[in-house]
Amino acid sequence: MWGVELTGEAPRGEALALSEVLVARPAQEVTLLVPIDKLSRAVKALTECRCLHPEPLAIDPAYRAMIHRIRGDLDSLEQKIRQALEVAEQAPMESEVGEETLKLARETDVGLSRLLEQLGDAIRDIERIAEKLAQLRNPESELSTMLRVIEYYSFLKVDIEKVRKGRIIRAKIYRVPLDRADSFREEASKLESVLIAELGAIEPNRATFLAVYPAWREADIGRVAVRNRAELLEIPRDLPPIPAEALRQAREELENLPALLQRHIPLLRKALVLIDAAKRLVAILEAVKPLKTLAVIHGYVAADKMRALEESMRRNNVTYSAIVAETETNNHGHEEGKEEKLPPSYFRVGGFLAPFADLLGMGGFPRPREIVPAAVMAITLPIIYGLMFPDLGHGIVLVLIGYYLFYKKMRSENLGKLVIIFGSAAIITGFLSGEFFGAYPALVSWLTHIWHGHPPLASPLHPIAEEVVKGGGEIPQGAVQHLLYNAIYVSLAIGAFVLTLSSIFAMINGINLRDKEMLVAGLGKTLVFGSVALALLGGPFVANASHPIEAAAQVLKDAGLTITPHTIMGATVRTLFVVGLIIAMIAPIIYGHGSFGERGMAGFMEAFDLLLMAIGNTASFMRIMGLMLAHSGLMFGFLILAVISGPILGPIVYILGNILVIGLEALVAYAHSLRLHFYEMFSKFYIDGGKLYTPIEIPPRVKIATEE
Repeated sequence: MWGVELTGEAPRGEALALSEVLVARPAQEVTLLVPIDKLSRAVKALTECRCLHPEPLAIDPAYRAMIHRIRGDLDSLEQKIRQALEVAEQAPMESEVGEETLKLARETDVGLSRLLEQLGDAIRDIERIAEKLAQLRNPESELSTMLRVIEYYSFLKVDIEKVRKGRIIRAKIYRVPLDRADSFREEASKLESVLIAELGAIEPNRATFLAVYPAWREADIGRVAVRNRAELLEIPRDLPPIPAEALRQAREELENLPALLQRHIPLLRKALVLIDAAKRLVAILEAVKPLKTLAVIHGYVAADKMRALEESMRRNNVTYSAIVAETETNNHGHEEGKEEKLPPSYFRVGGFLAPFADLLGMGGFPRPREIVPAAVMAITLPIIYGLMFPDLGHGIVLVLIGYYLFYKKMRSENLGKLVIIFGSAAIITGFLSGEFFGAYPALVSWLTHIWHGHPPLASPLHPIAEEVVKGGGEIPQGAVQHLLYNAIYVSLAIGAFVLTLSSIFAMINGINLRDKEMLVAGLGKTLVFGSVALALLGGPFVANASHPIEAAAQVLKDAGLTITPHTIMGATVRTLFVVGLIIAMIAPIIYGHGSFGERGMAGFMEAFDLLLMAIGNTASFMRIMGLMLAHSGLMFGFLILAVISGPILGPIVYILGNILVIGLEALVAYAHSLRLHFYEMFSKFYIDGGKLYTPIEIPPRVKIATEE
């Protein structure tokens, strides 16, 4: 399936509205009033509509304690079942469970306490079997340790429990450390009416003694045993008291218990599915406040789910009243000491955007009405990744790994799609760079022929690689410099464009969130980063230079290092930059909070920070060139090793080098691509701190029913 629900997937075949993809939408706060005797039906209706994000209420302490107890018991029972499945070496596969029915009662806990008792009774014997099997398999367990001891005494065919509990005369076998054997013998022999006999070295590092004594000497012989660290030979309670029989039964159980436990696997999986459903029902009950005649249910519902809520309630014959309120949020942490209450937010993603929505979660969830950059990431992230890892052959390998390893074998759908997308980007940029498993001329000659010897994104090391394979010659310095300038220009141009786009998003967020300070500060950032982008992207069209990077440098020099700019482009860049700094500085002064001095200092720091970001953040995108050169440099190094290794070892060295570079560079390029997005890009506009809208949904194999 190539469609994913991060916060509510659109039904198949239904087009996604652009606003639902680009902007997070707030869920509506809803308070439902239902008759108390219809609570179970209301809970059933809420699970069927899959629309309620429950929000706990301030409830009666006794009711809260009951719900917490039920949740704790469910967690404990789930842990026991998973441990039993682990002992049985089985995965909790819900796909093998048929349809189960969970019947809700009229009680305030909708019958979950009764379900707990039934499931507990059902798995109690299974739990004992699993626990015993786990102990038998664990060589460090107490049971296994006792059985290893009993194995030394398996020649005994005497009921040792019977003789040790005699009413008049008792006999016990003690295992004494060798260094305490003489002391134990001496002290026990001094006791009147006590017979001590050493049985010899039955087990290593211990002496074995048989003590026969009248019952009234029990306490005395016990004290002697404690002083000398003597241990009594004991047999587990659930095994025969005769050592030989106990050892035989333990071995039979170790052989038969796995098959016995296997027969109960379907019941364990069924219980696990029901517990999962019950825990989701508990989440709804935590948002319920039971009164004498009414039950108050509180939570959040997406605007487009309100009709589904109404239909589900009507279908389950539940009369209710709903109080709907849309929470306004425009504080965003500006007002100190005022905690902001945010409703859950949601946005919808299609199949292609799903992996990028997962990545977005690493940077925090968007607030209501905040721009969701997943769609933008789906464009910029593969482009930047591809430029950092430009190799057609390596891209093909990534696509194959993503499809066959992650997507097919590991069933990690989104990760598989992400690797496939990155691999496809590497294929495209590798084609434009003229690299196919490196720049080995014998492998890339067909690509070089397509581009007539001049791939548009070729690495500066390509001309050097050709000369190395030819066996020497003069390295074309002009070509190397031109290609290096290309790499620098592409990196800076992409950075300036992305940073300008991010600043525009900050303005849009200010409008959506009704935050004037954010809007004005975003305008200042847009002008500053836009001026840099104008110099880089527009400079080549107005300046007279041999390369675009030289033209951009001329414009920036004219705008920043001259008293009066000599060109219209230079004057425009300077004006935009200065005006942007001024606007960024006055935004906190006019719309900020605190005293005038505090706002003035905040404005100065905002402008100073923006000045540093204009330089540092733009230059940070030079890592695109750095990673591209690192990739080419590594392959160039293995090319040299392959050439000097000769015709036999050379191909082996080059193949191993490709494997190393794919494993290393693919991860490094991924990390740096994310860094450019989460730090340089998102820091300009993305607030995050939102709460995911997660409506309660019962597992599809569980059917909810109610008592009539």
